[in-house]
Amino acid sequence: MGHPLRGGTDRARRRTAADGARGRLLTPGARRVRAGPPQGGPATWCRTYGRSEQMAKVAVVGLGIIGRGMAQSLLRAGHELVVWNRTASRADDLVREGAVAAATPAQAAAAADVVFEVTADDASSRHVWTAEDGILAGARTGATLITSATLSAEWVEELAGLCASRGFPFYDMPVTGGSPAAYTGELVLLAGGDAAGLEQLAPVLDAVSRLVRHFGPAGAGTRFKLVLNSLQAVHLAGFGEAMRMATAAGLDPEQVGAALVDRPGGAVTEMAWQCYRTPPQSPNFSVAWAHKDLTYASAMADGAPHPLTDAAREALGEAEKQGLGEDDWSVINRRS
Repeated sequence: MGHPLRGGTDRARRRTAADGARGRLLTPGARRVRAGPPQGGPATWCRTYGRSEQMAKVAVVGLGIIGRGMAQSLLRAGHELVVWNRTASRADDLVREGAVAAATPAQAAAAADVVFEVTADDASSRHVWTAEDGILAGARTGATLITSATLSAEWVEELAGLCASRGFPFYDMPVTGGSPAAYTGELVLLAGGDAAGLEQLAPVLDAVSRLVRHFGPAGAGTRFKLVLNSLQAVHLAGFGEAMRMATAAGLDPEQVGAALVDRPGGAVTEMAWQCYRTPPQSPNFSVAWAHKDLTYASAMADGAPHPLTDAAREALGEAEKQGLGEDDWSVINRRS
C-alpha cells in the first residue's frame, strides 16, 4: 500500500502559487513555532507562512465535508495520501488527484504514519476504530493516530485509553473554520494530547491548518470544541431572537442587522447576519450535527447548569423534527 504519489511536485507548485497569490511570504522549510500563550490560556502553534519539505504518508478515514477538504489540502502539499470512506465512490476524485483508496479503515491505517479520523458521530467513530477491519487493527507501529471528528468527551476518553494501551500516540484535534477552511488548509485545530509531539507533526498539520491550539492532555481538545459549539449555538439563537424582537418593534431589519455586526460584533454575529440575509445554498454546519454536538456538551456538563445551551439544543431539535436536519443550523433564526 506504500503507493508513491503521482504529480506531487506539480501539486506543491500549485500550492506555492496559490499561497503567493494570497500574499504570503514563502520560505522553504519554514516551521511551526510555539507562541507564548496568554495568561492562563492554551498554548498555540502559529504557522509561519511557508511549507516544509518533509513529506509523510497520511491516511484520512471519513470523507465528509471536513475530511474531504483535509484530504485535498494534504494532496496539494505533496503528502502521500490514502483514504477510506463508507461510500467508496466519494474517494474517486481524490484518487484521480493522486490518492490511494483503501478497502477498509485498517488498510488505510496500515499504509500511514499519521491517521486522521473524521467521521460523523460516536457510533461511526467507534466502528472505524474498533471493528475487526478498523484503524486499531491495522495501524502500524509508531503511527500517530488522530481524531478530528466532534465526538463525546466520554468516547474520546475511552478511545485515548485504547490507543495508549496499544502504544500509539493519540491526539484529539476537532476543528473550527468549516468547509471553506478545510478546503484551503486554514483550519484551526483544537488539540488534546502530548504537546511535545506536535512539533514533529508540523509538516502534516501545516498542510491542513493555520493554527493549532493545545488545551491539555488527550480529550481536552474535544471538551473545548463542545464548549465552543455550545456558545456559538447560544449566540446564533440569540441573534435570531434579537431580529424577531426588532421586527416586532417596527425596526428596519437591515439597519438592525448591520448595527449588530458592528456591536456586539464578532465572527458568529457576522455569520448569523449573512445567513439571515442569504440562506446558505449548502450547509456549512447542519442542524443535525449541531444538535448532536450540544447533546454531547450537555452530557459533558456533569450537573453544571446550562439552561441557555439547553434552549439552543431544543430549538435545533425542533427544527430536526420538522425535517430540517440537513439544513444549515442558521435556519433556527428564520423560524418564528
